[in-house]
Amino acid sequence: MMTGNPNLIAMIALCGWPLIAIALFLILPPRRALIAGYVIGWLFLPYFGYQTPFIGWNKHAATSFGALLGVLLLDPSSLASFRLRLIDLPMICWLLCLVPATLSNSFNPYSAIADSASQIVTWGVPYFLGRVYFSDPATLRGMAVWTFIAGLLYVPFCLYEIRMSPVLSIDFYGFSQHSLAQSIRMGGFRPMVFLQHGLAVGMVMAAASLAGIWLTWSGSIKRLWGVPVVVPLAVLLATTALVKSTGAIALLIVGLAVLFFTRYLRTSVIVLALAAAPFGYMLARSVGGWSGYNLVAQIEKFSNERAMSLAFRFDCERMLINRASQRPVFGWGLNANFMVTDANGNIESVPDGYWVIALGTSGLFGLVSLYLALLLPSALFALRIKPATWDAPLLAGGCVFAVLLPLHAIDNLFNAMLNPLFILALGGLTGLAAAAGDPRALLAQPRVDATPQPRPATTPRPSRPAPGANPSPDAFDAETAPAIPASPPAARKSLDEELGIP
Repeated sequence: MMTGNPNLIAMIALCGWPLIAIALFLILPPRRALIAGYVIGWLFLPYFGYQTPFIGWNKHAATSFGALLGVLLLDPSSLASFRLRLIDLPMICWLLCLVPATLSNSFNPYSAIADSASQIVTWGVPYFLGRVYFSDPATLRGMAVWTFIAGLLYVPFCLYEIRMSPVLSIDFYGFSQHSLAQSIRMGGFRPMVFLQHGLAVGMVMAAASLAGIWLTWSGSIKRLWGVPVVVPLAVLLATTALVKSTGAIALLIVGLAVLFFTRYLRTSVIVLALAAAPFGYMLARSVGGWSGYNLVAQIEKFSNERAMSLAFRFDCERMLINRASQRPVFGWGLNANFMVTDANGNIESVPDGYWVIALGTSGLFGLVSLYLALLLPSALFALRIKPATWDAPLLAGGCVFAVLLPLHAIDNLFNAMLNPLFILALGGLTGLAAAAGDPRALLAQPRVDATPQPRPATTPRPSRPAPGANPSPDAFDAETAPAIPASPPAARKSLDEELGIP
């Protein structure tokens, strides 16, 4: 619940952001301008919005329109590289699912188009740009480094709000995104900075920590801003713990366990189980009859407050599932009809989880499309990339996002904290997973100003390099490796410079 009123600075920042995003394309290489625009815009723009005649203008719209306009005006040639693949079908269905949902309830073509337009702005634009700019191992590694940097950028702001309470949005933009009561945790404060909720901040910091640990462990990055990478990583991990977002910290621990067990047990089953977990939860809650109260009882042993919060979520979820069962195929559409109200029209069911919102608004068609789009790329990546090569430096980004995206999907079973940085990475991982069946496509290098040199047809399987060694681009066993160009150090350096990696 927002308190206060956005001031003039907030209005100017939100409305003027597309101009700043375009300016980034004028002064930076396109790929760096794209990721920098998304990171800076999402982390620091005010979290509010207002309705226009067609779509809502908010943080999602400002960052997406800014990035898309920059690409269309200053780097249109990159769009020619996009090829639609079968793996894109779930996302296409998710983007268009509100058309039958709206038409089957109100038959209002304008609303159907407007609702789908909002879906395309929030999901479609970052996904498409991720497919174009981050669909190979090297650029997806760069995306992981920027995810790590995003967490580091938030460190001083989180520490300030941990000490002073979540006041930055009020001080800069004149309003608070949410109730202060939900920011009080463990005798202190959980920061919100400029995101929608403290839960969103916790997930950003956990994602950055996951990326930082795996990039460091795999030898993909050794120094950042001129200092050994372990120094900023330690600061980030300490801040992530101080954020006091227990759910995000638990997901971080799970993600690290999945990464290390996948690599050292040399099995993809763990990633597949992680990707299947959201479907298991949704089936258990919807048709399996699981109330969740046994989990509440276990959590109550540690925190009565957390147990009560979870029980309330389960109760609301059950009401929303029952309501959605009245429109099971296409849902109720993007309106309040999917929620449960009393005789006076007061809302009785608070929709917390994004999955139950998707079920209520777009039915099983939208829900299945959404979670297939989120989870199928991770499953394909795990099946097509040998676990023994997961610590190869060039594959670090793909491995991070193959685990992070299912964690984000799990987080959205209980929360509705969308993040365009994760959707951008989803587009990249989708393109990489689609190409992973063909080693030539997998290791195709992005456009950089360096001439690749040939290498022999067979080389030893890559592993985590010794300190000071250069990362190897190989991602498959020697016996299956075709004779393709390798990425020389000059090409890797050029790509890092293009992405702005210190």
